[in-house]
Amino acid sequence: MLPSTRISFQYSISGFFLLMLLLLTSCGSTPVVEEPVVDTTVATPLFVPEIQDQGFFAFSDKSIMQDMELGSPVSIRRAVAKIRNPSTQSEKIILAVASSLMSIVWPSEKNGISIPSDIEANAYTGAIDSAKMGIYDVNTGNTDFFTMVLPSLVLLTSSNSQTDYYNQSQAALSAALELKSDSVLVHYLLGTLYQRMGDLNSSRRMYEKAAELAEDCLEVNYAFANVLYLQGNYEEAQDIASKMLDIFPGNLKLLKLLSQVATKWGNYALAESYINQVLQQEPENSQFLLLRVEVLIDQSNYVKAVSLLDIYSRVDKVSKDYLLLRSRIQNEWNKNPVAAAATVEQALELYPKDSAVILAAANLATVTGDTVRGKTAGELAEEILQREPNNQDAIFIRAKDALARKEWDKAYTNASQLMKNDTVSLAQNILYIQACLGVNRVGEAQNAVKELYLDQSNSDDVKELYIRVQAAAGNQGEVRSLIASLLPSASSQLKSFLYYQRSLLSTNDTDKLADLRQSLTANPRNTDALFELYRYYFDRKDYRKAQYYLKQVVALNTNDEEILRLNTELEALLK
Repeated sequence: MLPSTRISFQYSISGFFLLMLLLLTSCGSTPVVEEPVVDTTVATPLFVPEIQDQGFFAFSDKSIMQDMELGSPVSIRRAVAKIRNPSTQSEKIILAVASSLMSIVWPSEKNGISIPSDIEANAYTGAIDSAKMGIYDVNTGNTDFFTMVLPSLVLLTSSNSQTDYYNQSQAALSAALELKSDSVLVHYLLGTLYQRMGDLNSSRRMYEKAAELAEDCLEVNYAFANVLYLQGNYEEAQDIASKMLDIFPGNLKLLKLLSQVATKWGNYALAESYINQVLQQEPENSQFLLLRVEVLIDQSNYVKAVSLLDIYSRVDKVSKDYLLLRSRIQNEWNKNPVAAAATVEQALELYPKDSAVILAAANLATVTGDTVRGKTAGELAEEILQREPNNQDAIFIRAKDALARKEWDKAYTNASQLMKNDTVSLAQNILYIQACLGVNRVGEAQNAVKELYLDQSNSDDVKELYIRVQAAAGNQGEVRSLIASLLPSASSQLKSFLYYQRSLLSTNDTDKLADLRQSLTANPRNTDALFELYRYYFDRKDYRKAQYYLKQVVALNTNDEEILRLNTELEALLK
C-alpha cells in the first residue's frame, strides 16, 4: 500500500539556490546573492491519496464485488463477464465462487463458468467444499461478506435433520445482510433457514424481498410460492407459480406445486390438469397418482378413487400416503371410523415420528371425537408441537379439540395464536370467532366476523357464524332480517340452520315446533335442532318424546360426555 506524501516547494526552491551558489563559487567568482524570503505558512502541498483496502477481493472495478454480493443469477453472470483473463488468485477464486453459486443456489440457470485449475487453498472454496459434504464450516473467520455467507450453502446441500448450525448460520447471514441489504442471495438463504426452523412468517418475508429483487428467478419465486402454500395462502401462491410457469413452461417443480395448491384450494379441475401434466412427464410418480386419488376423494368421487387406490395397492400397501387415503375412504365413504382408526394406527406404527401421519390421526380423532391409539386429537397435536412449536396445523387441531371439549380458555388462547400469522385461513378465522363466543368475548367476535363477512359473504359457514354472533350480541332484529333474506335461496344445510335459529326467536310453541321440524326436513342430522326438540319436550316432562330426539343426538355424538350423561339421567327418569 502506498502511504500519503506531502512535498513542500519550500525545500525545492532552497535547494536550487544552494546549487547555483556552489557552481558560481567553483568558477572563482563570488556573486552577491540575496536569499529569497520563503513564507512557510503558505507552502502548497502535492497530495497523493491513500489506496483503500478492499479486502482479499480488491478489484479495481468495484462493480464486480457489488454484483457478486447481490448474488442473483443475472448479477453473477454480469460480474463474471467483467473478468476476461483471470490472472490473480482473487480473480480465480471469485470465478470458483460464482460457478458454485450457480450450481448450488440457482441450478435451473445455465452455469457455463470455467473454473481455473490452479487455485490455492483458501477459506472461500473451502467453505463451499464443506457445504457440499453437508458440513457448516465454522473456520472461515467471518471476516468479509462471502466468509459469512458461503458456509450457509449447506442449507441447500444437506437434509433437514441437521439443525446444530442454525444459530451460527442465522447470525452470519444477518451480519452479511447488514453489509449488503439488497442481496438476493442472502435473503434467499435466510428464507430457507427460517423455513427449516419452522418460522414461516420470517421465511415468507425473506423470500418476498428476494422475489422483488429478482423477479424472474425460478428458485426464488418457487420458494416464495411454496411458503405461501404452506401458510394456506393458496390464491397468491397460485398467482406467483402460474406466472413463473409462463416463463418456464413445463417446469416439473412448478407443475407439482401448482397441483398441490389447486388441490388444497379446492380448484379440482385445475388440479387434475396439473396432475396429468406431471404424470405425463413422470408416469411412474406414485406421489402424484395418489394426489389424483386425493382430488377424487375431495370431489366425493369415491368409486373412481377406490379403483385407482386398489390398482396402486398391487404395488405398495404400506406407503404413508396410501394408508392415509385408505383411512379417509373408510371414514368418509364406508362410514367405518373403527376401520379408519385401525388404518391410521398402522401408519403410526410404520411412521411414528412423521408429522403428516400424526396430523392425520389427530384430524380423525377430531372428526370422530374418539381417541386414536389411546390419544385424543389434542394429545396427538402436542406430540408434533413438542418438536415443532410453530406448526400451525397442530395448533389448529389443539384449538379445535379444546373447543369440542368446551375448554373455552384453551381454545381461545390457541386460536388467538393462529391469528398472529401474516395470512389466516377461513377455517382459522371461524375457529377464532367460535372461541371468542366460548369465552363470552362477544364484542371481539363481532369485530372479527364483520370483517370476515365482507370478504367471504358467499360462504355458508360465514353466514351461519355471522348470525350466531349477532344473536349472541342480542341483535334480534338484524337476525330476523338476515334469516328472511337468506331463506329463499339457501342451500339445504344453511336452510336447516336458519330454521333452527329462527325457532330460538319464536314467542309461541306452534311457531317454534314448526321451525324445528322444517330444520330437520332440510337436514335430518342437524344436532342443534334435535337437541332443541329434546329440551322442549324435557321441559314439558314428555320424557318419551324427549328420549326419541336425544337418542338421535347420541347416535351422532357417540363420544360427547355431556350428551351421554343427559341420556343416562333421562333413562333413569323413564324407569
